[in-house]
Amino acid sequence: MEKIYRLVGFRIKTERKRLGLSQENLALNAGISPNFLGHIERGTKGTSLKTIESIAQTLRIPVSTLFSNQVKEYKITEEDKTAKQLSYLIREGTREDRKNLLKVARIIMKKTKRF
Repeated sequence: MEKIYRLVGFRIKTERKRLGLSQENLALNAGISPNFLGHIERGTKGTSLKTIESIAQTLRIPVSTLFSNQVKEYKITEEDKTAKQLSYLIREGTREDRKNLLKVARIIMKKTKRF
């Protein structure tokens, strides 16, 4: 059983890092503590399928990805990573955060003459 815990933990950590998310960000958005996520990633503690599903949803990957023995070799470009991080900020931010983000984006686009 511990082998599957390590596999799932490794997959979670890999996907989290690929997206540039901290343990704290992933944990809080998945509804668990950062400390518990650390245990899951190291494979020292198991968790419920509901928590696994919540983590997968936060990472925007199918749950099956976390249980796969196959290593998917793909690279996320910096643009993809930035887009995912912005999407995350928009999705998880408050209404005021989204308004401020839009204001900043408009200022940048005007300065670069793309808007």
